[in-house]
Order: sequence, then structure tokens, then C-alpha cells
Amino acid sequence: MIKILFSTVLTLTICLNVFSQTDDQRSAIATIDRLWEGMRLKNAEMIKSVFTAEGQLVAIDKPRDGKGLSKTRVFTAEAFAKNISEAKAAEFLEKMPSPDARIFGDLAIVTGRYTFYVGDKFSHCGTNTFNLVRTETGWKIANAASTLEFQCEKDLKAVVIPKIEADPKDVSTIDGIIKAFYETISGGIGMERQWSRDKTLYLPDIRFVSMSEQDGKIRASVMSHSNYVNGSNEFFVSQGFNEKEINRVVRKFGNIAHVFSTYEFSTYDGKEKGRGVNSIELYFDGNRWWISAASWDDERKNNPIPKEFLPKEKR
Repeated sequence: MIKILFSTVLTLTICLNVFSQTDDQRSAIATIDRLWEGMRLKNAEMIKSVFTAEGQLVAIDKPRDGKGLSKTRVFTAEAFAKNISEAKAAEFLEKMPSPDARIFGDLAIVTGRYTFYVGDKFSHCGTNTFNLVRTETGWKIANAASTLEFQCEKDLKAVVIPKIEADPKDVSTIDGIIKAFYETISGGIGMERQWSRDKTLYLPDIRFVSMSEQDGKIRASVMSHSNYVNGSNEFFVSQGFNEKEINRVVRKFGNIAHVFSTYEFSTYDGKEKGRGVNSIELYFDGNRWWISAASWDDERKNNPIPKEFLPKEKR
């Protein structure tokens, strides 16, 4: 009885931590969004309000040709706010399309690539890292570091993913979420992929693992959702790409499930095609299903798909 009670309390505590962490992630990112708005408005008080009293920012200036050591400048929050508010240039627009927030108790770390515009003119790009602390009035930036870079082609092509609510049809059943998993990335040449819908299927901290083999060596590429989107979107749209499920093996216990989903894929012209297996971890939170992890490996001569993962007519 004591063991059961302890297990119940522990499970409840973990669940509460998971959901409060998601709220904390949103709140931490909202603090950074308030900084961007203060910079756009050149409002010194608004900028200072998101920092702690001792907060500071480090600017790491890379040479314009990308070669050699960077130079470092350190600002107090007050000095940074003053520089921005007194600048004579057009409004400053900083965008961090895919911020990643990690919560460690009363510490939050928000990171991401960014682009910076002065008015409608592109200026530079880089990586932001913010360390925030929890205070009585919410998250505050204790310190921040930003690289200033000028080789920004990839950042300018980064896909902005508007946030939307999950469609209940996609996430209320395993069938629904696996169906959406394939539909969101499939489409003809020139068709935009459904990245907003796709993102609703996963935990915010989802990691994908893509397995491959090069020169006889096994390689694992670990990606966040934004890494995956920015690395695949141009190919999917320009070449046309379709992936469909041809078989599924499900193992389910209580509110957790594992799916081996066998797929076929092809480009529009058929020059690239093949099969493979997606390994998908899911859980049900009482309201909906979530994909907590996904990894995949393509079929190769030395890596045939086992018969139990294929439909009978293709074994």
C-alpha cells in the first residue's frame, strides 16, 4: 500500500512538473519577445524591465568575412537600453523564429538563431543565448550572449512556423496522429508543407534521430523540429516528396505506445525512392496523444526490412 501510494504521488509530481515546465517555457520565451518589442519601440524602460538589476549582455562580433577571432563587447542592461533608445536609425527588428527553452527549476535557458533588420534592410544574423532567473515578477534576463554574423544565407531561408492549436482529429487517436505524421510532409512540387500542423503532434522538446550509413560507417543525425524543417523544406517543396505508411506494428500498454511504422517514399520524378521504418514513441495525457520521440532508418542492401514489418503482399 505504501509503495502504491508513493508511486501515485511521484507520478502526480512528475506530471505537474511536465505541464508547469511547458508553461514556464512559454513565459520565458514571452520575456524575450518583450525585449524584441522594447527594441522595436526604442523604449529604454521596457528593455530594462526584462533584465535583472545586474543583468548584462555580451556581443560577440565575428569578422564580416567569417574568418579569424571574434571581438567581444559587454553591456550592462542599462547601457544596452540607452544605446538602443538613442539610436538614430530606423526601428530595430530582431526575429528568433524557433526559440528553444529549457527549464531547470528557477533557471531558464532560451537559445536560437536570429535575424536582425534595421527598418526593412537586413543587417546581420547570429545565435542568441539567454540565461533567465525566476523572480516574484516573472522571468528576468540575468545575462545574455549574442553572436553577430554576416554569412546568413541559411538563416534568411529559415522557415517561420506560425503556432496553431492541434486538430482533435489529429491527436485524439493513434491512427489520427500517425496519419497526420505522414500527411504534413507529403505533397507535390511547389506545395508548402504543413509545418504548423506538424509541430502540434510533438512535445515541445521533440528530438528526431535519422540513421544513415556512409562509407560503411553508421551515422546518427539528431535534430530538433526546427533543424528538421529547415534542413528538409527546400528539398520537399522543390522536388515534390511523398511518404506513405505501408504497414504498422503497435505495442501499447496503458497510456504509452510504441509504433513501428513502415514507409515508402518517392520524389515527384521518381528518381529517389525507397522504403524504411519509423520508430515512434507516444503517450496519452488524458486528453490527447503526443509523439515524444521519433527515429528512422532507410532500407539498404545490408539493412533489409524484417518480414514482420512488411504487409503480407510485400514480404
